[in-house]
Amino acid sequence: MDREREWTPAIWEQLGRSFAAARETAGLTQVQAAEALGVTRTPIQAIERGRQSNGQPFTKVTGTMRAYARLVGWTETSPAQILNGQQPEPAIQPVSRGASDLPPAVDRELRSGKTLDHTVVHLGDGEDDDTRLIVVLKGAEGISDEELDKLWRQWKRTRRHLQAIPGETDTPPES
Repeated sequence: MDREREWTPAIWEQLGRSFAAARETAGLTQVQAAEALGVTRTPIQAIERGRQSNGQPFTKVTGTMRAYARLVGWTETSPAQILNGQQPEPAIQPVSRGASDLPPAVDRELRSGKTLDHTVVHLGDGEDDDTRLIVVLKGAEGISDEELDKLWRQWKRTRRHLQAIPGETDTPPES
């Protein structure tokens, strides 16, 4: 039987209390957490309540829950661990507030997963115009070799399109 179907409403409520406690420990309000995740306050309230916005219990760990886990310094697998009666696992590089001038959602995304590659495309027309497009390729925690190969093929095609944008790139094109 699918383990997720065995999770009772009480277990989801326990996960919600764990999220709320971790958020408070991180010194975040629900509004600040929502802004950092790029969502409204409603999903944060629902997660912390252990019930969807429509009052129904959750049936699976959502992407927002995994992102929220990263925000409070846990690994993405921590929500499922809590639902299974275990403790959350601290992330190796917890998100620190105020360490970057990037928007919190971008900072969080850059800190999560494994950095696989990047490219920089200079868009400026003159020497004084340093306008540029920066693309960072990130992989999920624990990505399989097969998934990585597929992702890499997609990235190579995408990078060639990006490098075709008029301007100068910092990443040499592949031969």
